[in-house]
Amino acid sequence: MQKDFTTGRIGRKLLLLAGPIVFSMLLQTAYNIVDTVFIGMLGPENLAAISITFPVVFVFIAVASGFAVGSNALVSQALGQNDENRASNFAEHSLLLSLAAGIAIAILGIVFSKHLFVFMGASGKVLELTIAYSNLIFVGFVFLFLGFVSQSLIQGEGDSKTPMKNLFYSVMLNIALDPLLIFGFAFIPAFGIVGAAIATVLSRSVAAFLNIYHLLSGKGRLKLKPTAFKFNAGILKKIIAIGLPSSISQSITAAGFMFITSFVSAFGTFAIAAYGIGMRLNSMVVLPMIGIATATITFVGQNIGAGNVERAKSVVWFSAKISFAITAPIVFFMLLFPKYFFIPFTQSSEIIEIGIEYLSIIAWTFLLFSIYYMIISGFQGAGKTMLSLATNLVYWAVAIALAAVLPATFGLVGIWYALAIAIIIEVLLSLAVFLSGIWTEKAI
Repeated sequence: MQKDFTTGRIGRKLLLLAGPIVFSMLLQTAYNIVDTVFIGMLGPENLAAISITFPVVFVFIAVASGFAVGSNALVSQALGQNDENRASNFAEHSLLLSLAAGIAIAILGIVFSKHLFVFMGASGKVLELTIAYSNLIFVGFVFLFLGFVSQSLIQGEGDSKTPMKNLFYSVMLNIALDPLLIFGFAFIPAFGIVGAAIATVLSRSVAAFLNIYHLLSGKGRLKLKPTAFKFNAGILKKIIAIGLPSSISQSITAAGFMFITSFVSAFGTFAIAAYGIGMRLNSMVVLPMIGIATATITFVGQNIGAGNVERAKSVVWFSAKISFAITAPIVFFMLLFPKYFFIPFTQSSEIIEIGIEYLSIIAWTFLLFSIYYMIISGFQGAGKTMLSLATNLVYWAVAIALAAVLPATFGLVGIWYALAIAIIIEVLLSLAVFLSGIWTEKAI
């Protein structure tokens, strides 16, 4: 299913591309939940081990995502110019870069894992389990990088169904392998937390292999020819130049949440628990936005490549309207019945009370974020990832600064006000940049 998004009705094509990506996000969420549930059965020390590993993994996933954004932008723009040879060359360099980055991170992770996790506070049995688990996960980064980038390349063609199917096979394999390798069965020994890591690495390798096999098969617009590959350092620099700001932006987001969490922690355990639940609710609201945003990157990339600037702008506006329309009913129910969004997670009246205050201030900002997310996706599709990095930097600078001072006057809700004010400023800034049109210059 390779599509040309430079002509035809925007709405239908965008939704057809976004639908499978949203489903892929749900699959990825299921993948994470299954791992956590099974490892949780091993006891609190094992759960602590994967909790300590997670922030490190998240940073490297951010790097992989950045490479994926850069690859998607360049490939979709080249395809928008109907230059399939150049698009294929971009794809080959993207895969080479992702392979090299995955190997480098795997080696560095294994070499420095003990020092890293000791610095993060792990010790004793937890440190032992963390190292055993993380060393295999680091090896799996080779497949994670290849999987992220190959998936993005296929989506850049306009095909979101193929990577969705491949991810589905991967998730099903992980669900099957987790209990077998963690707890053992018949002749298979119980590997414990190491079994979970093995299952993760194997399932990620399957997704990466299936994506790459598809790319090599020549079924899509990309025609990869490894035997005729010609290395070009300039292309690698271009991918990094576009992808690195996106990677840094996501890493800043991870660090920003750590700062906000530290401010919230000053108000006690109930506040931390309420904020933690709030973050899960945030993720649920953002899930459909991610699918629409990923489709928007491909759509905008092809149209910028084809010189259809006005159509590219129309795509962003349409995406923002759809994203807003999907988010609005969720926000309505969050504001009307905030208590019931926390009850599935806790029965504590103290946590629920804090949660109600949180949603009363934060929920409506999801409407603003639904617009902002589509605008920065337009920037990314055009290859202007420095613009999305800049707006994200402003958001976190404002949020952290205000969260540090407002609680002195308003208490805990001062932190929620800080986050709300920051998103207002971020949306206004990104909208001003979008309307200026400086993001529409071709990135290739």
